[in-house]
Amino acid sequence: MENATLRFLEEEVQYIALAIMGFVYVAKVIWLFSKPTIADKAHLKGSPFGGAMVSLGNIFMPWAMESTRVHWFFYIEFVIFHLGVALTILSTFLIPFKVMIPGDSFSQVVTVFMALAFLVGIRRFIRRVAKPEMRIISSIDDYFSIIILDLFFLSGIWALTTGQTAALYIFFIMTTFLASHCPSLILSSSSS
Repeated sequence: MENATLRFLEEEVQYIALAIMGFVYVAKVIWLFSKPTIADKAHLKGSPFGGAMVSLGNIFMPWAMESTRVHWFFYIEFVIFHLGVALTILSTFLIPFKVMIPGDSFSQVVTVFMALAFLVGIRRFIRRVAKPEMRIISSIDDYFSIIILDLFFLSGIWALTTGQTAALYIFFIMTTFLASHCPSLILSSSSS
């Protein structure tokens, strides 16, 4: 028999948190577009749309930027970390609908990416603490974000490898926390 409280946490609570997050993001976009713009004094060269696409596409073209050509290891870390984040979030949508079952082959692949992303997070945290040039530009929120994401990865690893009710509770509580924490970051950046 399925645990009704866990089902409520997996579904309704997640929907409410996602709705709040979506509302805050839409409010932030409306607020940003309501601000007066500064007229550009330079003459346009090329296509604005094309320039935007090249700029956004640079994430998928590491060879296009000198920083990623020289520091390719950081780019690999970036990809692993963000794939881990994306797959962890995806699993929070797939588990409630039984598309992903803890312990199945797909969840094992996702768990590997979570574990790799966790290790990248540990390395990033240590780098921020150990390097003076990183420490000076880091805020409390930078440390908090890495720690909370690493805890999210650990809770996902526990939930997907064991399928235990307690692990699933903690995983979905972490998901709810993150979905409700993101809007607070968006709102706090509105004041600047």
